[in-house]
Amino acid sequence: MSIRILEKFSDKVGISLWLKKENMAQKKIIPASVEDILARGGMTGFHKKVVLVTGLAWTFVSMEILLIAFTLPLFASIWKLSGLWLGLIGSASLIGSFIGSMILGRWSDRFGRRSVFMGSVLWYSIFTAATAFATGPETLFVFRVLAGIGLGAMLVIDPSVLAEYLPPQNRGRYMVFLDFFWPIGNLLALGLSYFFLERMNGDWRGLFLTAAFPAFLTFIIRFLIPETPFYLARIGKLAEAAKVLTLATGQKITAAMIKKEEVFKSAPIKDLFRGKLLKATIVTLISWVVLNFSYYGLFIWLPQVLPVIQNFRIGNIYTLLLLSVLAQFPGYLAAMWLVEAWGRKKTLTAFLILGGLSGLVFATTNSYVSFLTALFLVSFFNLGAWGAIYPYTVELFPTLLRGTAFGFAAEGMGKLTAIFGPLVFGYLLDKTGGVGISLVMVAAVMTVGGVAVGYLGPETKGRKLE
Repeated sequence: MSIRILEKFSDKVGISLWLKKENMAQKKIIPASVEDILARGGMTGFHKKVVLVTGLAWTFVSMEILLIAFTLPLFASIWKLSGLWLGLIGSASLIGSFIGSMILGRWSDRFGRRSVFMGSVLWYSIFTAATAFATGPETLFVFRVLAGIGLGAMLVIDPSVLAEYLPPQNRGRYMVFLDFFWPIGNLLALGLSYFFLERMNGDWRGLFLTAAFPAFLTFIIRFLIPETPFYLARIGKLAEAAKVLTLATGQKITAAMIKKEEVFKSAPIKDLFRGKLLKATIVTLISWVVLNFSYYGLFIWLPQVLPVIQNFRIGNIYTLLLLSVLAQFPGYLAAMWLVEAWGRKKTLTAFLILGGLSGLVFATTNSYVSFLTALFLVSFFNLGAWGAIYPYTVELFPTLLRGTAFGFAAEGMGKLTAIFGPLVFGYLLDKTGGVGISLVMVAAVMTVGGVAVGYLGPETKGRKLE
C-alpha cells in the first residue's frame, strides 16, 4: 500500500514538474512585438536620454530656422530689398527643407534613421556657417537653400527616432514634449539676434557662424543613440533589435523573444494613397499644409510686422517677440496634457480653429490690450497645434512608411506650402502697402484647416504602432 501511494505521489510530482517545465519553456519561446516589449519595459533612463538628445537637435533646428526672421529687416536695409525678395530669402531654407525631406525621409526608411540623420546634421552645419560668407541676396539665398536640405531630413527623422523608442503608454506625451524644445530654440535665436544685431551693431555674419556650432555638438551626441528597434526588427535584424531593446528596457531581450514581422526593405509610396491609408494621408496633408503655411507665413514676417501693424507704438520689438516666444511654452504644456486626456485629433482641431480666430483678432483689432492678448494666443495655439500633430502623424502610419509619410506630408507638401507662406505674405504686402490682408489670410487658413481636420480625421489615441 505504501509503495503504491509513493508511486502515485511520485507520478503527481513528476507530472507537476513536467507541466511546470513545459509552461516555462512556452513562456520563453512566445515572441512579442517590439511595441509590446517596449510597453512592458516602461520608461527608463535610456528613454530620457533619447528625449534629451532628440530635443537638443530640435532646439537647434528651431533656432536656425528662426534666425532668418530676425535678420530680414537688416537685409532689407543693406541691400534695399522688396517684399518679394525678402519672402524669397525667408523661404529659402524651406525650399531646401522640401528637397531634403522628400529625398532623405525616404532614405531613412531604406537605410536607417541614424545614419541619414547624422549626415544631415553635418550637412546643415556646414552650410549654416557658409551663410556668414554670403556676398549678396543671391548667394545668401543659395546657402539658405543648401542648409535647408539638412534641416528637412532632421525635421522628418527626429520625431520618427523618438517615437520608435518610446513605450506606447508614454508616446503621446513625450512626442508633444519634443516640440517643447522648439520655443527654447526660439529663445536662443532671439537672444543671439539681440546680441549680434543690437549690441554688436548688425553683425549678422557672426550670428550665423555662431549658429553653426551647436549642430556639430548634436552630431557628436548622436553617436550615443543606436538604430531604432522598430526599424531593425522590420528589416529582419532581430539580434541587433534585441541588443537595442535590452539597452532601452534594462531587461535581457533575445532575438527569440521578438516576434518576426513581414520583412521588407521599404514599402512603395503608392501605399499611402490606397486602402485604409488614403484617408490618413489626406488628413495628414491638410494638417501639415495648414500649419506650415500659417506658421512660416506669420512668424518669418513677425519682426517686420510688429513695428507697423495698426500704427501701434509698440516700444521695444524684442519685448514683444519675447512675449510671443514665451506664449509657446504653455501652449505645448496644454497640448501635452490634452493629447492624452482628450485625444490627438480633438486637440489638433481645437488649437487650429482657436489659433485662426486669435490671428483674426491680431490682424484687425484697434485695441492695444487686445493686440497683445491676440499675439499671445496666436502663438499659444499655433505652437500647441504643432505639439499635437507629431503624435497624430506617427500613429497614423506603419513603421515601413512612417519616414516616407513624414517626408511627403510634413516636410514635403507641408514645406512646399510653407515656401509660399512668406512669399504670398510679401507679395500682398507689396501690392496693398499694409499687413492687414496678409494677416487675415493666415488666420483664415488656420481656421478652415481646423474645421477640415475635425470633420475628416480619425482619432489615434491608444492606437498601437504597426
